[in-house]
Amino acid sequence: MNIQRIVARALPAVVVAGCTLYSDVSITPLYVSPPDIERGADLQQMLRKADFLRAIELTKSIESRQSPSASELSALGEAELTSGRYDAARKHLRAALDLNPFRTTYASVAWDLSQLEYLNNNFDSSLDWAKIAIARGMNIKKWHLDYMEALANRRVYEFPGKTTAQLAMRVDNPDVPRVEVRLNDQRAVSAVVDTGAVISIVSKRYAELMSLKPIGDFEGTFYGLLGEPIAVRFAVLDSVEIGDMVVRSVPVAIMPDEKMKFLVSDKKEYHIDFLLGANFLKEFRIELNFRKDLIEFTKLSAADRNPSPDQNMFIEGFRPQVRSTVNRHGWFMFVLDTGSEVTFLNEAQLAVLPIPGFQAKAHNARLQGLGGSMKRGAKVENVEVGVDKFAGVFRTLPMYASSNQDRSVGIIGENFLKNFRVVIDFGRMRVDLFREGINATQL
Repeated sequence: MNIQRIVARALPAVVVAGCTLYSDVSITPLYVSPPDIERGADLQQMLRKADFLRAIELTKSIESRQSPSASELSALGEAELTSGRYDAARKHLRAALDLNPFRTTYASVAWDLSQLEYLNNNFDSSLDWAKIAIARGMNIKKWHLDYMEALANRRVYEFPGKTTAQLAMRVDNPDVPRVEVRLNDQRAVSAVVDTGAVISIVSKRYAELMSLKPIGDFEGTFYGLLGEPIAVRFAVLDSVEIGDMVVRSVPVAIMPDEKMKFLVSDKKEYHIDFLLGANFLKEFRIELNFRKDLIEFTKLSAADRNPSPDQNMFIEGFRPQVRSTVNRHGWFMFVLDTGSEVTFLNEAQLAVLPIPGFQAKAHNARLQGLGGSMKRGAKVENVEVGVDKFAGVFRTLPMYASSNQDRSVGIIGENFLKNFRVVIDFGRMRVDLFREGINATQL
């Protein structure tokens, strides 16, 4: 996890001009042959090929050695961190530091420990490790340190009462899941359920209506799908009510109103006042029933946080990513993004994808990012993407540009997810897809 900035993204849309970009997807069972899954020969290759579970299988072999190396321990710890196996990751990363590795390795391991504590809501420890990483030469944005310092020793995501909630979900125009929630005991607001956004976000207008005060006088910078920088402030909501369930002390970013509006299919502006991001959603098992327009949240206990041996969800860049196949080859990591209307490919990673005779074609559609920023892009045609037990054959897949540091090869969006009853379980670290009438088989 060599990520040095928090990146938040919310609700990219596709505005179609002409008929050159299609959102339809054909769903079939996923069949994968073992030889089509690339396996790394060593720990580093396993990490590069997103074969994290195979890397973790080497734990006993590495621990049994008389003198395991810092590079082995740090790679194993990275695989465990990405897999949500935090106690094991903490143990092996600390053991790597005990060997006093080279300065750059030390900094990278300290940053992994900082991310680990951040994901466990231990912001004071996360801040300490981030400072150690900086002392060893890593560049971490100052506002990220300010944010952790503002949250240090603060308890977040507390549940004083009920720990489950089922409520109606709206998914049309725009095609992303939205629920009615209540913030700080005030009036209800429509909230986008957005696993692709790092943190929950509230509009400046709505923050002012609630008299929500920022924590600290610093600003952070988020980046949208199209690379647009967005200045934000941070705050902590006293409460978020989801149905009969109340969650207290919820960190949020405050974003300018003009950055939270979009054009929808009828060319009218759609304004977002609130979205629930990954740092909030990681506290739950979430079931989205697109056929019945229902969503269910179930708080995870400590005992529930036990990643499955066949997990297919991982955390990179503070966001959930799902292990996938492309044209029945694997493994490839896609950002799991309930806040995106469509599925995308990352143009920077196309060279690693098994797309025979690849040639990008232009299309007339404009990709829309935060704040209404738009960009014409390229597309690829007739690509199969597999998740869990199912594959989606996309007539066209648009592409977005990203930095080479982004190891995800794309984004799984709603035009794929809406074909299923989707269970996103941050305890078992799995994305499970259910579809009536189709028998599915997975490798």
